[in-house]
Amino acid sequence: MTEENRSEEPHLTKGRLEALSDGIFAFAMTLLVIGLNLPDKVTMVQSNEFALRTLLSLYSDFFHYVLAFLILGAFWLSQHQQFHSVRVPDKTFIWINLVTLMFVALLPFSTSFSGDFPGASLGAIVFEVNLFAIGIGMTCQWWYATTGCRLAESTLKPAYVRRVLIGNLVVPSISVIAILIALTGSLWSSALYMTLPIVEYLIDRQYSEMA
Repeated sequence: MTEENRSEEPHLTKGRLEALSDGIFAFAMTLLVIGLNLPDKVTMVQSNEFALRTLLSLYSDFFHYVLAFLILGAFWLSQHQQFHSVRVPDKTFIWINLVTLMFVALLPFSTSFSGDFPGASLGAIVFEVNLFAIGIGMTCQWWYATTGCRLAESTLKPAYVRRVLIGNLVVPSISVIAILIALTGSLWSSALYMTLPIVEYLIDRQYSEMA
């Protein structure tokens, strides 16, 4: 093999990039449960009544845990769909993916931070900014890969490309609205993410009718 041909080989195959992404998503989704911590010395009081009050006091932690886990699962599924349509990733795509994964790995912290400060809007904003960054990263990946069929399969239908692009923009769009609501002092801005299944259903229905 000549030096010229060797230099044209990709430095990282799609399979290895997928493995890295799967590992980080799995690690982040597992770490989310660490945010469900009991207060210090809480076990010193041994009574059912106190245990129940302690459990109920963790409502914010549980809410953000479930929310973050399900949203990460949706991101992982979208990531898998994107990689399926990409032929061979180039350096730019790889770096976009790495930056996106950086924010994926950060989500357990922002989830824990938000759950620990249920009475402060800043906690929700940190969580929502993190989700916004992941969604924008996923959008940039897809836009870069599909523009001019740069990396994506040329057989992809334009309607499918638009559907994935719009789907990737759903979480960032909701995040912007949630951040604006949180800035008003509302403590339940993150509940807006519960509309995600409805929005995704409406988008799928619209594109299925167009097909």
